Amino acid sequence: MMNNKASFLQRSAAWLIDQAILSIIYSLAAVAIGAVIGAYNNSGIPVPGLIVAPSVIGFSLAPMFGHFLYFGYLWSRRERSIGMGVMNIRVVKPDGHPLSFLMAGLRGSLGYFLSGLIFGLGYLWFFVDKQETWHDKIFNTVVLKQ
Repeated sequence: MMNNKASFLQRSAAWLIDQAILSIIYSLAAVAIGAVIGAYNNSGIPVPGLIVAPSVIGFSLAPMFGHFLYFGYLWSRRERSIGMGVMNIRVVKPDGHPLSFLMAGLRGSLGYFLSGLIFGLGYLWFFVDKQETWHDKIFNTVVLKQ
C-alpha cells in the first residue's frame, strides 16, 4: 500500500483544481451577499456599521469554514475531493480506513493553512520526508494512487 503513494504533481494538480472550485463558490457567494447589501442600500435605509463589521469578519473566516465543509464531506464520504477524483488519487489513514468528517475537515482547512504558512514549507516537506507533507503528518494520512 505504501509504495503507491501519489506524486507531488498529482497532489498539486488536485489541490489546484479544488482551489479553483472553492474560489468560484466563494466568488458566487460574495456576489450574492453584495447584491443583498446593494438592494438594502437602494431601499434608502443606510447600512449600519453593525452589519458591515461582521460582514468583513465573516468574509475573512468563510474560506476556512468552506474548506472545512468541502474537504470534510468529500474526504470522509468518498476518500477524495473533486480534484483528487480527476487525478485518480485518494486520502486515507495509513491502515486504509477513511477519515472522519472532523479529521478530514481539519486536514483540509487547518492542515492546509499550516502547511502553507511559512512559504509553503509544509507542502514542500513532501521532498524531504517519505513523500509526506505537514498536513499528512499532523493528521496521520497518506495520499494514494487509485
